[in-house]
Amino acid sequence: MSNKRKAGNIAGIILAITFGILAFVYIGFAVYFMGHFSCNTYVNDIPAYKLTAKDIEKEVTDGIKRYSLVINSRGGITDTITSDDISLSLRIDGQFDRALKSQNPFLWPSYFFKETRLTTDNIVVYSKQTLEEKIETLNLFAPENVREPVDAYIPDESGEDGFYIVPEDQGQSPIKDMVVEKITAALDVLEPEVTIDDECYNVPTIFQDNEELIAYRDSLNNYCKAIITYTFGDEKLVVDGTKIKEWCDIDGTSVTLNPEKVREFVNSMARQYDSFGKNRTIISHTGEEVTITGGDYGWWMDRATETSELIEAVKNGEKTDRTPVYFGTAAAYGENDWGNSYVEIDLTAQHLWVYKDGVAVIDSDFVSGCVNKGRTTPTGSYAITYKQRDATLVGENYASDVKYWMPFNGNVGMHDASWRSEFGKWYYIINGSHGCINLPTSKAAEIYEVVEKGEAVFVYGGKTEPEEVVTREVTNPETGEVTTIKMPISAVREEEAAAAQEETTQPQEEVTQPQEENTGVQGENVETQEATSETTGENAEVQEQSTVPEG
Repeated sequence: MSNKRKAGNIAGIILAITFGILAFVYIGFAVYFMGHFSCNTYVNDIPAYKLTAKDIEKEVTDGIKRYSLVINSRGGITDTITSDDISLSLRIDGQFDRALKSQNPFLWPSYFFKETRLTTDNIVVYSKQTLEEKIETLNLFAPENVREPVDAYIPDESGEDGFYIVPEDQGQSPIKDMVVEKITAALDVLEPEVTIDDECYNVPTIFQDNEELIAYRDSLNNYCKAIITYTFGDEKLVVDGTKIKEWCDIDGTSVTLNPEKVREFVNSMARQYDSFGKNRTIISHTGEEVTITGGDYGWWMDRATETSELIEAVKNGEKTDRTPVYFGTAAAYGENDWGNSYVEIDLTAQHLWVYKDGVAVIDSDFVSGCVNKGRTTPTGSYAITYKQRDATLVGENYASDVKYWMPFNGNVGMHDASWRSEFGKWYYIINGSHGCINLPTSKAAEIYEVVEKGEAVFVYGGKTEPEEVVTREVTNPETGEVTTIKMPISAVREEEAAAAQEETTQPQEEVTQPQEENTGVQGENVETQEATSETTGENAEVQEQSTVPEG
């Protein structure tokens, strides 16, 4: 029994020693954790195991020195504020000691099996004034990065389908007070990053879903969807929504088309591009410039009809190329509106030329309107109205059948005159037509095949004042037969001048009579002519009516 009792005592002693050692160790750890943080403990997210309050304080203080706040702004702009920028510091006030005391050191084994997170009331200290001054220097507030918000609007120029709404632009215009508040809140809890969200920016006042804006757009597009293109040679004039808007009367969201503004547009277009009644300068058959005045050739817009039709096209929203309504047209737009195919009629020469593509392809003598009867052919720029075969020309006291009729000025035109045997010269002065251009039948046929409706006819020159008529005897050099003819005094003088010129240019040896006799004979002839001269009157008319039909 004694041995058993002895063994029991030894075991008790060992157990007591073991328990004592364990207790000592346990208490030792407890004492240790009175001054250090337990395992699996985090203070403000900092691993604190085996650290004292001073250690954590130093860790946090060092972290404060390294602290920076990243600021993300609209437009991808990034700024950073460091602790040095604003002299950021932490007010300790024993908060880490309090955090340490908050743990139970005698329960230190339990900390092995759980995670403990302690949060202190970190009170950061910095200068508000310094912070605001720093914020003012951020890229966020740099002038080049600031854009004021723009309201939704309808642009001045229309698009392909009329007017449209340009959505509002949020811009990049930060509100300083709200930005300061946002950054301050992040600094106070030492956030590593902050985003300046939409509430910190100025905003537009009118958005694309604004009912009044939509109503205004729709009212405009009742008229402004049209795209009408006028082409004047190399120039184009586009009537689109932008132009049409100028013609509208606008009252709030109400839009109405003003016909008077459309009419003024058509008038201005006609003033710019009409060529009716303008003088034209052509290069004549002699190669010299001739200015043609008067006539009705050229572009002549029917302004009233064009205004009416343009208004309808606008109301219908047409997208089309448009040619104005014209009273009269020309071959082309611009200075040379007659092109390269036309007829040149020289009343002085009593000769005409037909040009095709700039080349004279036909020319002919003719007889124009009678001067002495006051029926001169009107000069000016005209266009061939139409062409007709086998027409009957009817006047007040005549009717003439012609094969080729090409009028260019009312009832005045070119046609064949089979009743005439002679053309050109001076015949038109005393034996002319009622105003038409009388042509040999063969030439009239050629011209009829070449000219086209609408081609220009330029008429210029010619005498306009009646002339004294002189009776002359003409001897046929072959038969010796003597006939009496009547001539205008200007033609007689031209013949005499030509004869005198020819006589002075003959070689001296060919003269068969003394100069005095020639002069005497010439003088006698002149006297005879003057003695037989007649004034313009009924005799000239009777002669014409007895030999040539009116036409």
